[in-house]
Amino acid sequence: MKKDFKQFLILLIVSIFIAFTASFGYSVYQNYQREKKINEVKNLFNFGGTSEDKKEETKEEIKTEETTKPEEVNSKESWNNLIISEIEKDYVLDDVRPFYKRLYDKIRGKKIYNFKSINNENETLVVEMNDNKITEKFFNDGKEVLEKELIANDDFSSYDLKAKNIAEEYTATFKDMLGKDTYLNTKNGLIEYQDGRKIEFIHKNAIMNGPAIEYLANGDKIEFNYVNGKRYGEAQKFYANGDKEDFFYGNNEKKNGASIYYFANGEREEVAYKDGVLEGPAIYIFNDGVAEHYEYKNGKRVEE
Repeated sequence: MKKDFKQFLILLIVSIFIAFTASFGYSVYQNYQREKKINEVKNLFNFGGTSEDKKEETKEEIKTEETTKPEEVNSKESWNNLIISEIEKDYVLDDVRPFYKRLYDKIRGKKIYNFKSINNENETLVVEMNDNKITEKFFNDGKEVLEKELIANDDFSSYDLKAKNIAEEYTATFKDMLGKDTYLNTKNGLIEYQDGRKIEFIHKNAIMNGPAIEYLANGDKIEFNYVNGKRYGEAQKFYANGDKEDFFYGNNEKKNGASIYYFANGEREEVAYKDGVLEGPAIYIFNDGVAEHYEYKNGKRVEE
């Protein structure tokens, strides 16, 4: 009996030792994988500050890094670096997901990274990178407010951007963000609102400039110009019933200055706007040439 008990104790001790060794080995493996993943992310996003190793980079490596500009993007790696460099202007890496989730994403071949805003701790960003597609999801207080989808062309020299503004209920598409697809000699941008309204425009690097057309859900349309992303200058509105209006967009993107409204029956009204509101003297000209003079104040016609 004593012999059996002694054998049992030996077997128990050996089993505990084996279990402890396996557990310790797995823990070491987890730490190794975690450090490896952190280093991969640091390398990908160029994190870690100025280390002594970085100071020892060769001149050729420095030259390659300095010359990776938008006009020289021609590979998946250079395209990814370009997008990451833009993100890093406002965000820093903050991957708080559990290790097993990050490992699972890696097994599936996905690259998912979490960022937080430099200036606002409530704003976060989740980036997923797959082949020629990058998805960016922006959150405020945990609620998604904007989603961007970037899709590169075949040689990665340029890409299209589709941005869905969840809060304001519209989707904006910017074709050829880097201006390399020369065949796009017409309007290369489109904004689509959930109410059926849409705007066709011209852009460069997502900055709208040049002629644009806004199509309203009721069949009306407005032809105007963007200047550095804002409506400015002479514009015309064509109504579905045949009326037409000539007016001017001021610095605040509202109607300002003289305006003429042409009725489909040939009559017209000449008025003036101030910050989008009718203000000042007006004249209505009938088909027989008779003119009626009056005045607008705070958007309403003043009756004598």
